[in-house]
Amino acid sequence: MHLKRIELEGFKSYRQRTVLDNFNPNFNAITGLNGSGKSNILDAICFVLGITNLNHVRAASLQDLVSDYGKTGIERAAVSVVFDNSNRARSPCGYENYDEIVISRVIVSGQQKCFLNGSICPISKIIDLFRSIHMNVNNPHFLIMQGRITKVLNMKPLELLSMMEEATGTKMYESKRQVAEHLIHCKEKKFKENERLLVDAVMPKIKKLNKQKDEYNQLKLAKSKLGMYERLVAAYRYHQAKENISKFNTLKESSLKSIDSERKIMACKQEKYTEIEVELKALKKKQGQCTALTKLQEELSNCNKDECSAQSVYESKVNALKKLEEYMQSLSDHIAKTEKNKADKNEMYAQRKQAVEEEEDQFQRLKDSAKQYQIMCDVLQNGMTVDTEGKAFTMASCLTAAQGKLTNIEVEKNSLEMKIAEAKKKLKKNKEMQDAAIPEQKQLISDLDRLEKEVQNLESSIAALQFDQHQLNEMNKSYQQLSDECHSLEVKLRQLESQFPSLEIRFSEQAPEFDRNKIKGRVAELIRIKNPRMAVALDVTAGGKLYSVVIDSSETVRMLNDAKCLKQRTTFLPLDAVESKILNRDVIRRAKSLVGDENCNLAVDLVECVDPEFQKAIDHVFGTTLVCTNSEMAKTVCFDKGVRARTVTLDGDVFSPLGTLTGGSKPSGGYLLEMRVKNQSIHDEFRGKKNQLEKTLKTLHELRAVAQKHSALEGELQMQLMKKNNAAQRLQSCQAAQLEKECESLKTEIDEASCRLNSVNEDYDATKRQCNEISAAWQNSKVNKEAELSKAKKSLKEATKKVSHMEEIVTKHQEELSRLENDIEVLTNDIENAKQEKLRKELEKEELQTAVKDSKFILDGRVNSTKAIEEQLRVIREKLKNENKDAEDMQNEVQQLQQECRDSELRLKQMQQDLNEQQKAAEKYENDLTNLCNSNPWIEKEKQLFGVAGTEFDFEANNPDDAAKRLVDAHETIKRLQGHVDKRNVEKCDVYQKEVTDLIRKRKVVYKDRQHLEDVMNLMQEKKREAVAVALEQVNEDFGQIFSMLLPGANAKLVKVSEEDILAGLEVKVAFGDAWKDSLTELSGGQRSLIALSLIFAMLLFKPAPIYILDEVDAALDVMHTQNIGKMISEKFKTSQFIVVSLKDGMFSNANVLFRTELRNGQSKVQRIAKQIPTLETVSRSDVTYEQRRKKAQSRVQVLRDDCNRLTDNCEGLRIVD
Repeated sequence: MHLKRIELEGFKSYRQRTVLDNFNPNFNAITGLNGSGKSNILDAICFVLGITNLNHVRAASLQDLVSDYGKTGIERAAVSVVFDNSNRARSPCGYENYDEIVISRVIVSGQQKCFLNGSICPISKIIDLFRSIHMNVNNPHFLIMQGRITKVLNMKPLELLSMMEEATGTKMYESKRQVAEHLIHCKEKKFKENERLLVDAVMPKIKKLNKQKDEYNQLKLAKSKLGMYERLVAAYRYHQAKENISKFNTLKESSLKSIDSERKIMACKQEKYTEIEVELKALKKKQGQCTALTKLQEELSNCNKDECSAQSVYESKVNALKKLEEYMQSLSDHIAKTEKNKADKNEMYAQRKQAVEEEEDQFQRLKDSAKQYQIMCDVLQNGMTVDTEGKAFTMASCLTAAQGKLTNIEVEKNSLEMKIAEAKKKLKKNKEMQDAAIPEQKQLISDLDRLEKEVQNLESSIAALQFDQHQLNEMNKSYQQLSDECHSLEVKLRQLESQFPSLEIRFSEQAPEFDRNKIKGRVAELIRIKNPRMAVALDVTAGGKLYSVVIDSSETVRMLNDAKCLKQRTTFLPLDAVESKILNRDVIRRAKSLVGDENCNLAVDLVECVDPEFQKAIDHVFGTTLVCTNSEMAKTVCFDKGVRARTVTLDGDVFSPLGTLTGGSKPSGGYLLEMRVKNQSIHDEFRGKKNQLEKTLKTLHELRAVAQKHSALEGELQMQLMKKNNAAQRLQSCQAAQLEKECESLKTEIDEASCRLNSVNEDYDATKRQCNEISAAWQNSKVNKEAELSKAKKSLKEATKKVSHMEEIVTKHQEELSRLENDIEVLTNDIENAKQEKLRKELEKEELQTAVKDSKFILDGRVNSTKAIEEQLRVIREKLKNENKDAEDMQNEVQQLQQECRDSELRLKQMQQDLNEQQKAAEKYENDLTNLCNSNPWIEKEKQLFGVAGTEFDFEANNPDDAAKRLVDAHETIKRLQGHVDKRNVEKCDVYQKEVTDLIRKRKVVYKDRQHLEDVMNLMQEKKREAVAVALEQVNEDFGQIFSMLLPGANAKLVKVSEEDILAGLEVKVAFGDAWKDSLTELSGGQRSLIALSLIFAMLLFKPAPIYILDEVDAALDVMHTQNIGKMISEKFKTSQFIVVSLKDGMFSNANVLFRTELRNGQSKVQRIAKQIPTLETVSRSDVTYEQRRKKAQSRVQVLRDDCNRLTDNCEGLRIVD
């Protein structure tokens, strides 16, 4: 099947009916100037093929496809395409009996209709027709636009693989596989939910039923054993009661004898206790009583009570504070949670509100549509007609209006012609006057150009200065701020260092002027201590050298001494003469090995210079002393033969290898370095601010100099701008300029009038045709009115139904929106209340914290008071200890006798109590015997068998204790199970158990089916991998051959990204000669376009279509390569029809038919040019071989695709989830 004829009317730039006839079955080309309508022909073909995305035909709506968007009276666009279907082997399915297939697509008033062989049909039918011959216009591989070339160039490996899958036809299986995997993933959640229900709900219920079944069996067994246990327990209780009565009678006599003996012993001890107590009272009376001890004990007791009270108050306050904090945290969590809920509700409200607004708009449109249909029905029933805007009118009124419009157009036409003639006459006169005034205008232009150059030079000079007034202002502010900060810090440092007045360098009044920067400062001011703990040791190490002054040179020292510049005696360290003294590193390593690295350091390593140029002086002061942690270590290091160096401890003790030890005291004014360490941050800040101040001052001087230059240039610029503006005004007001403006205005007026005249002429022709059409339509209107009325009534019924349905939806969604508003308001109030509550609790928390502090203060005071009294008590008791030793011994003896008497009394009471309990027990057993005999009459008859071996009352064979426990268990079992054991549940248990077993069996079947489905998907993946590999081999062969034809001497192929898996992606490799390139970045744009075209054509060869459309694919190519493409199409695609849009002769010189477009009066015209292209009668053997291999590869891919179809069909009955 191939394209034979195209008819266009009112489509884009083709206003009038245009026919493109006699398309060649092989190679057709379309050419023409830009904007002449070439691509509109391709858009028309795609439009007929059933395209749904109008962006692909460069339109936003159907109305955009109508010529001039329907603004010039054209309201209808129609495209018809005739296809030659004489080749039955390549006919669409179901259309083998048609020699021609005619497809039309019409747009009228924004609505479209499709026709197939003269019959109206849905667009989906046309899309299916072309899909059956591999022409899917909504995913076209037969349509190659210029943008697709760029897209192929930028494709990634997986995108190239996707092209290959499309060519093999396996892409849809990938989509099905992804859908199946997604379905398995989705159903997996449901399956797990069913599994959870089985485990969490069903199985527990089965377990509960089984439990009830077991309880039912327990109840039956307990009832059957109850009587036997009751007889055995009653018999054992009777037998035990008899034995206990005889035993208690024997124990009663023994207890009475023990009571008499204990009473006699107790009387002897009480007599001895009375004698010792009399002696103790006499001793206490002799010694007297200590009143201070009693008073302190009373005070201690009171203090303990007060302390307990204070402790209780403190703990209660702390607990209250803790609970309040927990409550406040819960409030914060509640507020955060509520705010999140409110945000979710707000977001949902916004979405719902937008949806409701859209539905309300749709509802209003439906109401308007129904109203319009109602009006149309009323109008048609009254014998009138409705236009496209829904307005009613009669044919007579319409004809009258058209004739009146025609008269008005004639009047306007005559007026425009007169206006144009008058304007041309005036334009000619103004031209003559303008030529006479040109010399004056040229002089003014020359003056203006000169002034503009001067202005530009001044502006360039100003721009070159790069002056920024804001920067100058900011720099002034910065300088003032830094100056104030430096002054403040300097005052603070002077106050802090006033206790060390020796630090200040005071010059004498007669000191001459010299560069004070040569004096660098005292040693203490030029160092920073790394570790504050080392301050004392370093101060002792340096000693008086801390006050030495570092100076630049010996020459300066000599000058100062000669002129007597300083008031105090001063030691100088000139940097050009001072020697750097540092202990040998071997000595330092030896010292560290003796006491450890962390316990021994060279003093100079513990400080750092504020400036590297002072390092020699610092080495001179600190380089020969070691700092150790303590005296023992310092002594060990100092006197070691391998060290023999001065050492200092952290406390300031100094050990000398000469055998002297210095230390043990601290200076009255403190240590200088210790003070400086405390104020180190202030020193650092002062030094940094001072450096910033110097830099800022330097920058400020530079900016002020630039500001002066800028101000001078700015004044000169203003003067020149004034002169330039005056010159420009003179130029604009001169006679030549005024005449030029009038001429331009006249030209514009003539052009507008001419354009309007053309439009009026078109309106005149259109209105005249409209009059004729209305007259003809008046005659036919009676026949069509009945059909229009029936159609209007049907539309009215459908519209009314839609309005009712939409009204229900809008009402429902408005109610949901109202509920959301109420929820948001409730949440807002909740948040506000919670925040207010939190604010109140914060105030309460502050009060509690104050109360806790107060109670803690009171508690500490009470504890201290208690400790003081306890200490006083301890002193007094220690004093009385020796004096009361004898009294204590006697007191101990008295206490011992008291205890023994109390023990005897307790034993007597216990014996009497035991006797009474035995009596009561005997009486109890007598009562038990009576009660047992009364409640069990059978005991009198069978009591002689109790305890007899071989009977049911054999207490050795049948343990009575076990029987009693079992009796209790039986009663409890009956009591526990009697009320809630349901016999019906026991019967249901077996039924449910069977159903669950069947459910588990079905679950196993589902598992098995899903596993089979996954195996099939894996097998399909292998089939797809094989199909892609077969297609890759064939496409590579065609790819390389086509690229060689387009670019002789070159080759190209697709290679796998991963050797293990072809589905990892593909990439393009190019060779020139025998050298394969690693990347395409080395190629030119034209070469890259040839690669993309070669790959596209190779894919097309593997998956051929009857028609191919190419839109300026040769735009980036030169003439030679364009000609090669045309030659390749003629040779390689002999069974397909090509329609190519091109601007280059090299392309369409190979075409059999050429259509040339041009634009006339805003309308596209087409001219057909037949060309005689010699056909290639001979076919080379290699071409036959290539074709055979291609068909073989296509057959193999088709077999693999059929296998995949069978696998898909086999999986139709499988269950992913039950």
